[in-house]
Amino acid sequence: MPGVCLAAWYQTTGVAKIHQGDKTSARKKAVDEAIKEALLFSGASISSIQQVRNGLLTQDLFMVRSSGVVNDIEILSEDWSNSSVNVTIRADIFADERQCMTAAYRKSLAVIPFVISHQAQAQIGGIYQLGNKVSETLYQALTNQSSSLDVRDYYQSPMKFANVQQNITGQLNRAMLDNLAQHSDVQYILTGRLTDLSIEYNDNKMTNWLTGEQAHRYFDMQIELYDAYRGEKVNTFTYQTDASWSFDTKQTVDINSRRFWQSEYGAAINSQLDKSLNEIEASMRCKSANAKVIDVADNQLRFNLGSQNGVKAGDKFKVLHQASFTDRQGKVRPNFIVSHYEVEVTQVYAHSALAQTKNNQRLENIQVGDLISSNLF
Repeated sequence: MPGVCLAAWYQTTGVAKIHQGDKTSARKKAVDEAIKEALLFSGASISSIQQVRNGLLTQDLFMVRSSGVVNDIEILSEDWSNSSVNVTIRADIFADERQCMTAAYRKSLAVIPFVISHQAQAQIGGIYQLGNKVSETLYQALTNQSSSLDVRDYYQSPMKFANVQQNITGQLNRAMLDNLAQHSDVQYILTGRLTDLSIEYNDNKMTNWLTGEQAHRYFDMQIELYDAYRGEKVNTFTYQTDASWSFDTKQTVDINSRRFWQSEYGAAINSQLDKSLNEIEASMRCKSANAKVIDVADNQLRFNLGSQNGVKAGDKFKVLHQASFTDRQGKVRPNFIVSHYEVEVTQVYAHSALAQTKNNQRLENIQVGDLISSNLF
């Protein structure tokens, strides 16, 4: 299955009591607790740390076990008292997607119409709208068949998609992702490009006469999946096929017609769409299902996952602040700060839920746009 392995930074705080003056053991326990929370939020399960490469911390120091890879750890602060220690760490984690800790909730997703990378290739047959048709077909299939996704929107906007996604690399930047996610109220964005629609002619007239084949056409497609909350691309899927082009090369083809989709070329496209549907579903099954705070007051907040995502009254979530920082190479990285607030769902709607804190604790410093995660339970 095509894909990429991405890491994110998670900032958490661990607390441990000091027993009989043993500060070294207390410090280890506090760091272990902080790492455990970071691992759980990243989607990993607890089994073993594979690597820690920071001058102050070594693999032998910590016994927390996780199926994710802890690539780097930084201690941001240590707060000591006579009886306890608070240690705040920031960990760079590659999560192991073999563990499906977030499978209980359906992930919110929107689809952006696909673009054609080389418009001149669409001139034969006049199939300039094939990108729209392919992405709309995939959107409908995901909406009707996916068990892991809450497909909320097929993004239709007067904005020029060339300004949104069609540059040399096809990347969506963080500002674009924020805009798209806010418009459609989703965490994940699916988009793509048709990278080769070129046509090849058979010059052998005898072969043409025997087979009736006049031309052969390629269909190459690249699909990209983004996590808008992290501001990162999380998967790339690439498909390539070709088939006989049975239409007159001088006439415009109706890509909405049954004749087109029942042709060899249309059937070849459908085959790739079926394949992509299965691979996207498999990829999303273990992705994190997070939500954003959309309203907060006193001890209650509302977030944008609901019954369509599998949320139920009584479910518990953790509140996280979303931030970013610049690493040593000068690259901006996503950063998540796990707060001490735990909330329990009291009311559920189709695409949102209302939750309140334990013991009616006021939600100080929690703002609209902060994240909600169930991974810490």
